[in-house]
Amino acid sequence: MTEILYRKWRPRTFDEVAGQEHVTATLKNALASNRVAHAYLFAGPRGTGKTTTGRLLGKALNCRNRKDGEPCNECESCAAFLAGRAMDLIELDAASNRGIDEIRSLRDKVAFAPGAGDYKVYLIDEVHMLTEAAFNALLKTLEEPPPHAVFVLATTEPHKLPATIASRCQRFDFRRAPLAAMVGNLERICAGEGIRCGPQALELIARSATGSHRDAVNLLDQLATSYGNDLTVEHVRAGLGLIGDERAGKLARLAIVGDLAGGLTLIAAVRDDGLDLRQFQRELVDELRGLLLVKSGLEPAEGVTQERLQDLRAAVASVPTARLLAALRAFGEADLKTDPNSTLPLDIALAECVLAMEAPEARPAQARPASPAAGQDAAGGGARVGVAPSTPLPDAGPPPLPAEAAAARSLRPQPAGREPPAEAAPARPVLPPSTPADPTLAASRARLRTMYERARGGGFPQVAALLNSACDIIQADEHEVVFGFKYPVHATKASEKQNLETLAAVVSEVLGRAATVRCVHDPNVEPWNQRQPAARSPLVRVAQEMGGRILSPGGEDQA
Repeated sequence: MTEILYRKWRPRTFDEVAGQEHVTATLKNALASNRVAHAYLFAGPRGTGKTTTGRLLGKALNCRNRKDGEPCNECESCAAFLAGRAMDLIELDAASNRGIDEIRSLRDKVAFAPGAGDYKVYLIDEVHMLTEAAFNALLKTLEEPPPHAVFVLATTEPHKLPATIASRCQRFDFRRAPLAAMVGNLERICAGEGIRCGPQALELIARSATGSHRDAVNLLDQLATSYGNDLTVEHVRAGLGLIGDERAGKLARLAIVGDLAGGLTLIAAVRDDGLDLRQFQRELVDELRGLLLVKSGLEPAEGVTQERLQDLRAAVASVPTARLLAALRAFGEADLKTDPNSTLPLDIALAECVLAMEAPEARPAQARPASPAAGQDAAGGGARVGVAPSTPLPDAGPPPLPAEAAAARSLRPQPAGREPPAEAAPARPVLPPSTPADPTLAASRARLRTMYERARGGGFPQVAALLNSACDIIQADEHEVVFGFKYPVHATKASEKQNLETLAAVVSEVLGRAATVRCVHDPNVEPWNQRQPAARSPLVRVAQEMGGRILSPGGEDQA
């Protein structure tokens, strides 16, 4: 059977361990000066060379013709290590041999002299998996081992090791391999195996491996098996399931120039082609990040071509940095985990970053409340945009004061012998059909977060995304609840039959009564998830400390 590439091309010298020069240089100096420690701790992510470096250390310690700390790979001892039959290298997988009996057996054998070389090297992989009793059994041997014993402990989770174990070892932290080092290692393997693969394709493989040499070589082996020894960028993209940069880059440019219709059409096309939306989102965010870096005067990635750099610069030449940041934040926060096949999170992210550019121009000026003439009833006018006016409210006196103003006024001293001013004298502002002073509206608004969490936890990601957008309850009574959405695309989406029925079911369940739901466009709505509760206000907290109280919507006092 053919040997897989990552085992066939395992490094034979310290110099071949790519990307870990800070470790290999120290070990070579220790070997050259005969100052090898009795215990080492190799910590780092998977596939970065911990086990390989431990084997190289054992081979170099027993090499008869070692030069500058490097093994010769020619003597009898090196040949035994290369063939995997060295008697003086004892490997233990702590993930499957984690009990105290295995460690006791190892401890009893440590005293025996080496079979062929000068040192016996004990390589314990995934050492953090040992039990507490096993660590205790290893502790004394690790502290005072025989002169011929060297321990190498390898782990991906060093924080799980007891401090008594870690403090008795020299620790080396292996890092994720840099992109250039991984590409260089892949080029070396391709040259030895006769695989023709361009630098761009090798870079794609290295990026997909996320710093793991073993993963990168395995991917190269898999691609060569699938497509032969002539690998192109298209082969690599198809084999790794990557989406072409063209549509991700095109959507990024549509978002920053404000083309909502074109962006929504492109997202739908990506979905209809059966592509992975999460991978598409990752590439889109990478593209937007590259645009932001170029706008800041930096290069998006090492080794980028001049043509690519000029294309990015042209795309952001007339785009403000704030607009790039808004698009990057909107698409970066789009949640595709709940339903990875739904385009709604991407649709909403696109709409928010596009409409945010139009909001400062389209937002109407806030009119001051009019003062009606004496004897006029002002409670019936001023319906919100998109909300049908209801029956005018009866003139029942001025609206209650907000919590902060009420608390501050209750604490303000009145001069002796002077009656407080009448509350009905100041002109009352024009109220919409439902105001925050309405107990039913206030109670409904207070349950909005519960509605959002119920929709999200109940398997309704589209409704949850809509409730988490710029919206609020703008009107409520015993039979109907009206949601106002700041952007028309959200109001239209929420008014679709399926979403409206789901939203009505969630609202009825949370409020405990049957209620119909309407969704309308209201450009002046203040998003509920940005509203600060009165109880969190510093002014109200001071008023409470001085004896003030907040009246809840139901009329009960809250201390």
